Amino acid sequence: MNFTQIRSFNAVAELGSFTAAAKKLNVSQSAISEQIREAESRFKIKLFLRKANGISLTEYGKKLFDITSGINDIHEQAINLLGSAKNLTSGTLRIGTVAPVHLMSLVKRFSSKYPKVNLSILFGNSEITLNKLKKKEIDIGILADISDEDEIYSKPLVRDKLIGFVSKKNKLAKKNSVNFSEIINETFIVREKGSKTRALVEKELFHLGVKKKLFEIGSREGIYEAVKENLGIGFVYSSEKVDIPNIKFINIKNTKFYATEYVCCLKKRYDFNVIKAFYDIIPKFTDLSKS
Repeated sequence: MNFTQIRSFNAVAELGSFTAAAKKLNVSQSAISEQIREAESRFKIKLFLRKANGISLTEYGKKLFDITSGINDIHEQAINLLGSAKNLTSGTLRIGTVAPVHLMSLVKRFSSKYPKVNLSILFGNSEITLNKLKKKEIDIGILADISDEDEIYSKPLVRDKLIGFVSKKNKLAKKNSVNFSEIINETFIVREKGSKTRALVEKELFHLGVKKKLFEIGSREGIYEAVKENLGIGFVYSSEKVDIPNIKFINIKNTKFYATEYVCCLKKRYDFNVIKAFYDIIPKFTDLSKS
């Protein structure tokens, strides 16, 4: 197999789709199919099983992918080494995050120092961002409480606390802070599974031995609108607090509503110039949980 065939095979094996592989490699789907077909014809084997609901690797395909999956990393490392002499005068840094609040100051610092490097920022919950990082769809991830991942290099950025927010029609809006016991009868409005905010709320409920149904909404904007209508209480990190009409933010006392956000990358990619350059501009760790 030549390198083009291996690269095409790896993309299809990794993404599980000829269409997605073609998009990733910026070529036509027919070109990808032809590369795979030529390899299968030459060695008289099948690398993929074509089914009505998609494709999967054959046993030979799985064994081949075990061998070839590292080639992409070698290729990236070679490009990174050869491009180091350019002193970051080109290229793209892809960053994934849950919310922009802690990221944008880093983006400003990085862009000021490396104005010719393009930036691509993707938003998603913590689970989605972590998966994209592991699949190398992003280079950097801003993630909460990720330090136990063996393949991830992480540097702490900020420690923050969760606060609640309610409609100004809600009786709790008369207070600036409450105990957790005072909100337990409210409907808890949370993001989808995979959200670290939701995970903290569920952890606190478990710690207290409280079983409670949650009202799930898949976007922060949707939660704000539901809270405005006094459908329950929402939760957000204190640093993400913004002035919103008809909403009151309240501190929640006597809880473990704390999380540390980390700047993360794959350990084997830390030495890539553009990734290392981003780590170099990260400021000193900040603890907002005590404010």
